[in-house]
Amino acid sequence: MIEAKDNDMVITREDGTEDLWKIYFYYVEEESGKTFYFLYKEEDPDSLIVMASLDGKELSPVSEEELARAEEVLAAYEEDPAIQESK
Repeated sequence: MIEAKDNDMVITREDGTEDLWKIYFYYVEEESGKTFYFLYKEEDPDSLIVMASLDGKELSPVSEEELARAEEVLAAYEEDPAIQESK
């Protein structure tokens, strides 16, 4: 189960343990209806991972094809001059 608040996401595992991740960026892919989250650990900002959610409650791993599309979206996001000015 996931709970997103501001730039944080709490992921609760089946055994009840919780992991806190920071949300770097997310977007909704219209054709699949999935939300793709780029997450990292605050203590390790280089640990960027991509996970998907179809219902906003559960995360699932992404396929290689989805990862390739997500990396393209992330590159466009990071190259956007308006985004760079807001950082």
